[in-house]
Order: sequence, then C-alpha cells, then structure tokens
Amino acid sequence: MTTPDLDADALLAGPRGRRLCLELAEEFDAEVRRTAFFAARSTSDGVLRQNLVDALARTGAHAIDSWTDPLKFAEAVDHTVSSAMYWQPPDNWDVVLADAEVTETLRRIAEAVVAAPAAAWWSTPVELSALRYTDRHSTPPLAPQLAGAAERLRRWHERIVVDNRNAAANRPADPAASLTGSWWSTPTHAHRLTTTRPLPGIGSLTLLWEEDSVGADDATVWPLATSREPKVWEIDGPDAWTRLVAAYPLDVTHVRKHDWYRVTGRSGRWLIPDWSAVAADWDAVHVSVAGYLSTATRSLPLPDGDTAATLLAGWDPDQTWWLTDVLRHAGPSEHWTRVDDEWQRDG
Repeated sequence: MTTPDLDADALLAGPRGRRLCLELAEEFDAEVRRTAFFAARSTSDGVLRQNLVDALARTGAHAIDSWTDPLKFAEAVDHTVSSAMYWQPPDNWDVVLADAEVTETLRRIAEAVVAAPAAAWWSTPVELSALRYTDRHSTPPLAPQLAGAAERLRRWHERIVVDNRNAAANRPADPAASLTGSWWSTPTHAHRLTTTRPLPGIGSLTLLWEEDSVGADDATVWPLATSREPKVWEIDGPDAWTRLVAAYPLDVTHVRKHDWYRVTGRSGRWLIPDWSAVAADWDAVHVSVAGYLSTATRSLPLPDGDTAATLLAGWDPDQTWWLTDVLRHAGPSEHWTRVDDEWQRDG
C-alpha cells in the first residue's frame, strides 16, 4: 500500500507540522528565535506577533530542500513531538502558530521540507522489512510479548467502556472543569506492541521521537518480522484517521472530554477507534511521519455529517500499533545508550 506525498498545505494544517517549520526557521535565524520567544510570551500582543511575521518573511529556506540525510530533521521533529500535549492547553508557541498570517509566512519553509530528499520517506507505509520494538521504560528491559493480543484487547475494551460510564456518572458535566485523566487515542492499556523503523546510525525512531517521553538515556531494541503478510491500515493524514474512527467507533466522551477540551477548546462527543473491533479486520495501524505531522493534536470532525470529533493523541511518528499475534523475533536485541545527546549502540 502506498501513501500520498506530503504537501505544504497538509504540513501547515497540523499544529505539529507548523511547529516543525518554526523549529527549522529558528535553527537558522536568531531573529526568528528572538521574535518567536517574545510573541509566545504574550500571545495577544499584535505588535509582537507582527514582529515574528516580519522575521519569518525575511528568513530563507536555507537549502533545506537539498538535504539528503534523514537525520538532519531529527532534532526539529523531536522538538515538535516533545511539545505535543493533550492534558493541558496548547503551549503559547502553538497558539501563535495557529494565526493565519503566521502560518502563511511558514510556507517557504514548508515547501522546502516537503521537497527535501531527506523527508521523502515520511510518506511511505510501514517498513515491514525493518520493524524495531524498543523498550526505554523498564528496568530490566522487557522483551516483546508476541502472544495474547486478542485477550488484552478484549480487556482493554471492557475497561474503557466501564471507565467512560463511571466518568459520566461521577465527573463534572462542565468540560472546562479542572480534571484530568486518560488522554491518548491508542490502545495503551492493552499493552500491545509498537514498532518503528531504524535509520542509518539509529536503531529505532523511538529513540529519537516519542510523545510524553520520560527521557531515558538507555534502551533495548529488538528486530521483529511478520509471520505472514499483514493487513495494515495506513494513517497518512487526517482523512485516514477519521475514516478509521468512523468505521470502528468507540465513544469516550466522558473519560476524555476535560483533557481534550483544554487541548482543542471543543465541547461535544468524542470518539476513538474501538481497537478490539479494528483487530478483527486489521493486523496493525501505522502512522507515517507525514500522517503524524498533519494530523496529531487536531480536533477532527468525523465524515458523513457525524457530529462527533476525534483526536490523534499519544502516537509517535512512524509508529505502528500491532493488534494481532502476527510478529516474531528476527534477531538478537541491541542495547543503545545516549551520551551527550547522541545515541550509541553498545558493543
């Protein structure tokens, strides 16, 4: 399955895509860094925001469109992933970047990004020949559990239905109430496997890009392979995500509404995929880098006039969630350590 190429409009439509463009502009231009800092300190100050617009209009694309090394984008993507938050209002930089005039001044950067050979793979589907499972959180590291998917997803479904029902009965109806809880749209508590691909010199993209990261400086990476040709739903942009939710809807309004209201300002019904139902038809769901940058952190209406909305929350770029027992080990694990912000493989 192929996915469409990322274009500048799609990149600028997403909060994470806009943030990426700003990060790149700041990397090369001290005046952009300075004016962005002050605009973010006072988001309602039109003069400070205009200063940022003027600085962005003057900055160039700095040959980004000629980059060939995928790791040239690593730091800027890391910053935009790390700034994604779903349990509090958007940070001030994201607020400023949502202004239409600011967004438009990022277009030159966005066009250079999507033209860069180093970003061409961002629109590709899951790389089945290079699946890497990464544990950055456990001591000792936990090897991937390759069996039991159906039972874990069944329990996940039961738990979230009960949680949503209890939240409806016990939590404030006001979405602006000061209350937090679970905020992701992944099957996190089903303890399902996730993979990303490696890049030259990096054992797994999870080492580089992880939402809500704990910042661990060591990790273990296992190579995996599939035991048969899997069916993978590709999230290459907002439409693919909302179609998945519409095809397998699960109402999480009461258990998500307080956090997601703070993130988006939207009050209403919220849906996510019913992952136990998705698993009946699909082995996995993959979010490409392009899909992540254009989709994450956005309140997205469902298709066909449905009044509900959804949010891609808690995903990482190029991450695949595996929903069935279709994976097998494909070699020995590797231990990676971060030294002076550089990941190195041990041994």
